[in-house]
Amino acid sequence: MDNRVRAWLAELIGTFAIVFFGAGTVCALRMPWLTCQPYTDVIAVALASSLALAVALTFTLNVSGGYLNPAVTLTLWVFKRIDGVMASGLVGAQLLGAAAAGGVLRLICGGNEEWLRLSRLGTPHLSTQVFGDHVSFFVLLGGIGVELVFGFLYTFAIFGTIIDRRAPRLGGLGAGLMQAVIVLTGFYLTGGSANPARWFGTVIWEYTSITLRDRAFTDHPVYWMGPIVGALFASAIYVKVILPDSESAES
Repeated sequence: MDNRVRAWLAELIGTFAIVFFGAGTVCALRMPWLTCQPYTDVIAVALASSLALAVALTFTLNVSGGYLNPAVTLTLWVFKRIDGVMASGLVGAQLLGAAAAGGVLRLICGGNEEWLRLSRLGTPHLSTQVFGDHVSFFVLLGGIGVELVFGFLYTFAIFGTIIDRRAPRLGGLGAGLMQAVIVLTGFYLTGGSANPARWFGTVIWEYTSITLRDRAFTDHPVYWMGPIVGALFASAIYVKVILPDSESAES
């Protein structure tokens, strides 16, 4: 099998895992017949998201190097660490794996509209308690700002714990721990995504529900613009300022 195909397959499976476990935990906790304490929910989602990410990154690192996140993959292409064909294939595989995970969750929830309404298939969305019901330009700007910070910190963790050759070899542990902190901080703000694939994989299936269709894409700029811009800022700082000159020259 061609090395690129191996890389794309690894990214597809890895992204499937992080979306399935991250969004699936939200769905499990939002069963209509289940009652949990709110902060218990956040801890469960943070653990599921971070552990799935840490393991998935570890088993894909030596094969693909796409880091299971379109925002990170795109910024690696911008800084010439991967070529355009490889980057396109990795992003496509990530989105396909995420959509497959969302499809499985949609099948699990079935036709239970109450469950769908409560869980929204685990899709990250702007909190109506924080941002209100009306998604205005300034609300979107606030949400983009939050996800920009999350995308920045996540990408910085990727560079500092994986890409930088001086870093200890810990696999995906560092990035997984950063994702746990992001979810703990952002769950009741934006859902704590920092990954366009995490949002995309389930939002497209939200649109298949009559209950959720009207609001599925109302806040979409938050979940692709914020992480991508944050990732670009983090990469620029790490590559141009923190990496040794010999490694920066490779970018």
